[in-house]
Amino acid sequence: MVVTIRSPLPACLLVLAVVLLPDQAKSAEALPAIETSEPASEPSAAGSAEKLSVEQQRIADKFRHLEKVLLRMAELSEATDARRAALLKKAVQQSGDRLIDVKFERLVELLGKDRLGEAIDNQQELDKDLNALLELLLSENRAKRIEAEKARIRNYINRLNRLIKQQKDVQGRTQAGNDPKGLSGEQGKLADNTGDLAKDIKQNEEGGGKQEGENQGKGEEKGESESKGEEKGEAKPEDKGKGEEKGQGKNQGEGKGEAKGEGKQQGEGKQQGEGKQQSQNKAQGESQGQGQGQPPKPGQPQDPNENPARKRLEAARQRMKEAQRKLDEAQQEGAVEKQEEAVRELELAKAELEEILRQLREEEIMRMLAMLEARFREMLRLQREVYEGTVQLDEVPQEQRSHDHEIDARRLSVKETQIVIACDKALLVLREDGTAAAFPEAVGQMREDVQQVVFRLARAKVGQITQAIEEDIIAALEEMIEALKKAQEDQKDKQKKQGRPRPPGQQKEPPLIDVLAELKMIRALQMRVNRRTDRYAALVEDGQGDGPELLEALQRLAEREQRIVKVTRDLDTGKNK
Repeated sequence: MVVTIRSPLPACLLVLAVVLLPDQAKSAEALPAIETSEPASEPSAAGSAEKLSVEQQRIADKFRHLEKVLLRMAELSEATDARRAALLKKAVQQSGDRLIDVKFERLVELLGKDRLGEAIDNQQELDKDLNALLELLLSENRAKRIEAEKARIRNYINRLNRLIKQQKDVQGRTQAGNDPKGLSGEQGKLADNTGDLAKDIKQNEEGGGKQEGENQGKGEEKGESESKGEEKGEAKPEDKGKGEEKGQGKNQGEGKGEAKGEGKQQGEGKQQGEGKQQSQNKAQGESQGQGQGQPPKPGQPQDPNENPARKRLEAARQRMKEAQRKLDEAQQEGAVEKQEEAVRELELAKAELEEILRQLREEEIMRMLAMLEARFREMLRLQREVYEGTVQLDEVPQEQRSHDHEIDARRLSVKETQIVIACDKALLVLREDGTAAAFPEAVGQMREDVQQVVFRLARAKVGQITQAIEEDIIAALEEMIEALKKAQEDQKDKQKKQGRPRPPGQQKEPPLIDVLAELKMIRALQMRVNRRTDRYAALVEDGQGDGPELLEALQRLAEREQRIVKVTRDLDTGKNK
């Protein structure tokens, strides 16, 4: 068995996919044969069960080693690739939440006791857990694919905007009575460009080979070369009974041929085993709509792999070709009508593409919110450890403190530095996204507090001021984690309630954090400023505040208040959008 995995995590994925999953599957497959063996072979079955127990223990040991590798890779990736580090930590956390290690040991125990029926059930459950873990690790590729898909969709929309602009220009000159022969050539080029865009979408998004539009174009060109009588639906005598479909390039046996010059099927019957001819009405019903490149009507089955924008583009191209023929015949009113239909189809195609872009953005948001939540939870864990250590050091009476006390405080300072690094990475993600205003400010202010704790602990200042700042950091992290959880829930609800695409021009990429969550974050920022102001006022009243240090703290607090005002103004004016 050859397993090929393309992933930026080759080491851990190959261990998991090539070693753990196949071994676990083989172990699971072997159990039923043992359980259903005849009584005469019980000693052999017992021996086989013992061997399976040993093999299961070997797989369990490999999995424990894999978890250590994942944690080590997370540590090594932390400085260069924060997203990968967060993903790896989340994988280890998911393994613990699912109790995979415990389930491995349970299987070893069941196999050792020859309880094969229970072992089979546990094998199946464990297999699901391992596959879920593999999917999580492979999901890192999805982030890069989303970026590539969004870039392609934006390119399609830009090309569509040019087509809409050019089509409206040709339509306006047609209404103004310009020379129809010159406009016919421009209309034909527009139709070709529209067909090219449809082909690109089919090739890139549907993985199609030969394009349907290409075959349709051949049918249309052939239709245009026919006589006027054939364009009206009168087939040549030699064509009757052949059942050729000139718009689709298929041979479907006997039927009644009708050439309509618009890429429609000329042979409307289908070949049967006995060579019988189906009814003309049924053949017409099957060839309507999709035979002309139109999107399926409501109630009609639709291939889920088909891109709806591509179908709209093919319909627009069809209308453009019809407008071109009208211009060739100097039927300007008919040409304008077809041009209007083409513009309408182009705008609907744009709406479909914008809907796809919105869905990709929502998926990106969900991934980003989950990653930020995992990162903030890790920061919260570290901060709580530092806070507990700070409190313990402060409990030591001043006269009993030694050099060891200072060393312990500096160790806490080093651990606090890890939170500073994590803050920087979270800020980078938020600023690259650029759709949130209050959240980056909240992280930035928290980083300032963390940096202040680093300096104070490095000087062995573990008193009430340091502890109060650490308490503010813990509260800020808890508020942000709660906001991220709420944002993820809102995104899930929004996806469930999502309807059909809105009209073009009304679609906007959703922000990472909605306005309500941003307002709540601004309120939390202001409340922290208020609490700290009260705290400093109490220190002044008690005479505990150090003059220069307190003045510096008040100055930082004033600057923080100014930034909150700016963020509120930016949110009100939509500057972050």
